[in-house]
Amino acid sequence: KCARDVSSPLPWSGRCSRLLYIPILPICRPLPERAATSAFDFKAQHKTFDKFGHEHPPIYTVFSPMAVVQITDFVAIREAFVDNGDAFSGRPANKIIQEAVAFAPNTGVTNANGDNWKEQRRTAIAILRDFGMGKNLMEEQMCAQVRSSVELYIRHLKSIVDKNNVDMRWPIQVMVSNVINDVLFGQRYTHEESKPLMDYVRDLNKYLDLVTNSMGIMLGMGFPFLAKLPWIGWHVFGKFKHGMEQVNVYIVANVDRILADYDVEIEPTCFVEAYAQKMRGNDKLDKVNLMATCADFFMGGQETTTTTLRWAMLLFAKNQDLQEKLRAEVHAVVGTDRLPTIADQINMPFARACALELQRFCNILVTNVFRVTTRDVEIRGQLIPEGTWVNGDIHYVMANDPLFEHPQKFDPSRYIAEDGKTMRKELIERTIPFSIGKRACPGKGIASVELFLGLTATFQHFILSPCEGEEIDLEPTPGLMLLPKPQRLRIECVTE
Repeated sequence: KCARDVSSPLPWSGRCSRLLYIPILPICRPLPERAATSAFDFKAQHKTFDKFGHEHPPIYTVFSPMAVVQITDFVAIREAFVDNGDAFSGRPANKIIQEAVAFAPNTGVTNANGDNWKEQRRTAIAILRDFGMGKNLMEEQMCAQVRSSVELYIRHLKSIVDKNNVDMRWPIQVMVSNVINDVLFGQRYTHEESKPLMDYVRDLNKYLDLVTNSMGIMLGMGFPFLAKLPWIGWHVFGKFKHGMEQVNVYIVANVDRILADYDVEIEPTCFVEAYAQKMRGNDKLDKVNLMATCADFFMGGQETTTTTLRWAMLLFAKNQDLQEKLRAEVHAVVGTDRLPTIADQINMPFARACALELQRFCNILVTNVFRVTTRDVEIRGQLIPEGTWVNGDIHYVMANDPLFEHPQKFDPSRYIAEDGKTMRKELIERTIPFSIGKRACPGKGIASVELFLGLTATFQHFILSPCEGEEIDLEPTPGLMLLPKPQRLRIECVTE
């Protein structure tokens, strides 16, 4: 099934279709259809990649059906994405990705390439870190926005009448989406008035479910010519493009609304206004890239943070001792009269460890966003040619790195040194849910604040436990994103 250290032909799709040879790389050869189906489980890809990771060296090639080089070792990923960051800074120019997954071809911060990607990323980071007149959005305004959304979330949970049977998904979803919506558009909803935002979130979740559980889109990416065929083209391309267009109606409407009323001479109060100011005199910034960047922040930050917090509720409901330890630390440092702030985390090592362990253990993305090599590059003595699709398998690293003792156990204390206070930097370095290097997630700061404040505020005010007669099920639903199964919890207020 596999050939090691040999030259093997790879089907390749770029500007033109041709055969490339990747020398030396261990290759998992494509199998006959029936055997390939049994070898690669598209519905439980995390198990397939875990199996491949244990069977092969830390750099190998897999067909899915695209030829993708997998890197499964942290040191090798760092060598590739950090030490050789420019060489691994490309994104696939694939028709399906650029036209049916991205907002528009070569736009925004996620799927753009070359100079446009550099300009959009530089602009987005500048806005988030230096939000006009020396203000720091990440430390001041954004943290205040998160706290406001968390406060609405806690208030909503306290207002629930039947606390013995609570679905935590939508309260968490509103909280997380509110933060992103507030940062981008300057608008925050109460839970009772959140229908426009939740309609968008439902459409986005429906689209993500369509994409992550479809073999059609994988076939379309592997064989782009299929998109031009009658009937087949709809199932490998058309329905995904249509779904993305429906999702983006909300983004387009909000950007148009803000730009129609905003005077660029006035201090901006949200991301869209700040971007509009920077558009003056910079022809590389335009409305399409602005809309694409907003869509990227929602796509990248909404469901990932929501899902991590949903897993948190289940894990701590199942592990009451860890929940009580977390609550005790929050009460000791913060009390119950105010919500935690990001400044409190320096005095809350266990809470910080809980957030890190959640990101490591939940590890919800089976594959990261594919990178493409921009030149021939050698990693660990292996030549990876220009134009190769690459996945830094951060899922495998965080689930199998030998520095994480007993990695299948949920154990926040692993991040704390023997003195009970010092954080273990060598483990933090290997906890890379946002990836690393020049293509690391630009929304990392927002997501980290949401996770820490959402987690600590929840257990500051509530005890979560399984519903009577029920047990917590930690087996994820299959797909490219590992979601928890729908489960209700019992919540008990511990504060007024």
